[in-house]
Amino acid sequence: MRFPRIETIDLASFITSKTVNSRLWFVNCPVLEQSILGRVARCQDRYGVIIYALAIQGNHLHFTALFPKGNRAFFMRDLNSVIAKDVKRYQAAFEGGPLFRDVYSAEIIPTSEDVLDKYFYTVLQPVNDALVDDIKHCPYYNCFEDSVKCRKIEYKVVRWKEYNDAKRWKVNADIKIEDFTDTVYLEFTRLPGYEHLSQKEYEAMMRKELAERTQQVREKRRVKVCMGAKKVKQVEPGSRPKNPKTSKRDTKRQNWLKTSRDHQGCHGLVLADDRCSSGGIKGLSCW
Repeated sequence: MRFPRIETIDLASFITSKTVNSRLWFVNCPVLEQSILGRVARCQDRYGVIIYALAIQGNHLHFTALFPKGNRAFFMRDLNSVIAKDVKRYQAAFEGGPLFRDVYSAEIIPTSEDVLDKYFYTVLQPVNDALVDDIKHCPYYNCFEDSVKCRKIEYKVVRWKEYNDAKRWKVNADIKIEDFTDTVYLEFTRLPGYEHLSQKEYEAMMRKELAERTQQVREKRRVKVCMGAKKVKQVEPGSRPKNPKTSKRDTKRQNWLKTSRDHQGCHGLVLADDRCSSGGIKGLSCW
């Protein structure tokens, strides 16, 4: 069952995009990882998105972010489109067809405490998935250090269509890829509710939370022994996970209904029926 994706300008969203058949297309390809981060930076700048955290896992992407301009749908449309093209470009084993399964899921995050929870859920994905016992051992990008320091990270993004068109039609011209490469910046923002803290106090608080929550995740996860960085690096791109996770749909539905009823700043289409194919309730404003 699909839930209506509510657009808000004052509440953060927790977003997930999953690959078809949960295939691991985002593993062991540093150039793809850097390209995805650059694409996120490009779309962030284009749509004015505030990003708190992001995770690039083997078969899915997570974002904890705020969309002050109410344009989450456009952000995700453009981002998923260019990421799909990058996977086709950099993963030789990709057979073609759609990369992402269905559409992305999005949950509204109603309070600053919930933002903190979703932030650490995003950051601790490698631990929760039993890849490693500590994020510092993960061989893939983890946003914790960049986000806790509110950094702006520079990436290079190639305008591939313009570059390929130039190579096709300007046969005798001196075509250099550098002339079609832009510099973009991925920027992380401090979590809401902690503006009163100094940067030193904020970092200390976040590092303490990280240590405590890492221990909690290790104790609660269903797989107690992690793969370790060495085995993680041996995973074949395009393979399927042995024990894919499943979502707790009832819990998501309860959270969605509570947020929808409580929040008044939603935009979109008011459903006409008591219930629609996407699980909506009469009178709620949703996309």
